[in-house]
Amino acid sequence: MVKLRKVVPRGVSDIFVKAEYLNPSGSLKDRIALEMIRDAEARGDLKPGYTIIEASTGNTGTALSFVGTQLGYKVEIYMPEGMTPERIRIMESYGAKVHQVKLEGSIEGSVAGAEVEIDTRVKCLEVERSTPRTWWARQFSNPSNTKAHTKTGREILEQLDGKVDAFVASIGVGGTLYGVAKALRERLPDALIVGAEPASAQYPLSEGYTRVPGTGDDVCGGIIEEMLNSGMVDRVEKVGNREAIAMSDRLVREEGLFCGISSGANVHLAVEVARQLGPGRNVVTVLPDHRDRYLSEKKYTT
Repeated sequence: MVKLRKVVPRGVSDIFVKAEYLNPSGSLKDRIALEMIRDAEARGDLKPGYTIIEASTGNTGTALSFVGTQLGYKVEIYMPEGMTPERIRIMESYGAKVHQVKLEGSIEGSVAGAEVEIDTRVKCLEVERSTPRTWWARQFSNPSNTKAHTKTGREILEQLDGKVDAFVASIGVGGTLYGVAKALRERLPDALIVGAEPASAQYPLSEGYTRVPGTGDDVCGGIIEEMLNSGMVDRVEKVGNREAIAMSDRLVREEGLFCGISSGANVHLAVEVARQLGPGRNVVTVLPDHRDRYLSEKKYTT
């Protein structure tokens, strides 16, 4: 946990960031990869000789590639075309096979993972149904995702001696925000929980969407729908690509934190929340991933 000192204006709440980009494969998704795999093994859903598959814009795919291959599994990731090439190379370096799925239209500006992953989830569903000895992680609806980040939330409480007034995080499939919110609300029912989403989202959560219209439970809904229906999230705010990039650059240059663009989005919104709450409060967020996956292109991706 790091207290930000240079990118935070005077007269606002203190902002603390959990440096999740320092996890072994470079993102907070290492937590859910291990949790999902171990829980699936315990249930008997994942066995030696199986292949792990997942739809991912990058970080979960990388984490599953790292954890899965270390535990002796083959890993295949289905990824939307248009993601940065670094992500593919990192996954392949761990030994995973990466399938790029062509999407209708191009990806411009910031990327809402819950939207662009739909086609890749459909591919995973097809593979799961047609290929024996295959386990689809289903991060978007897997309760082990939220479970992993409930532990993250308890760590935050321990690190700050329970003094947390607000938590802010980007929403990809919702596991981080929902899991941490569950932990905070157990002890701090009045803590403010704020989600961030890309300003270019086609179906914004901030406007009441809980899934991409026309999609079924096999490929959509899941954690996001449960989270938004739970009442635990106070609001969801849009963050633009430009704002996310600008803050991530400042975090690298002024704070020495070599984190990615989603970290910039989180801190940008955390500063806004800190302004609203005023001095004497603690606002917490996470730095989800490492800068190394944004070197060829800067884009806010959830």
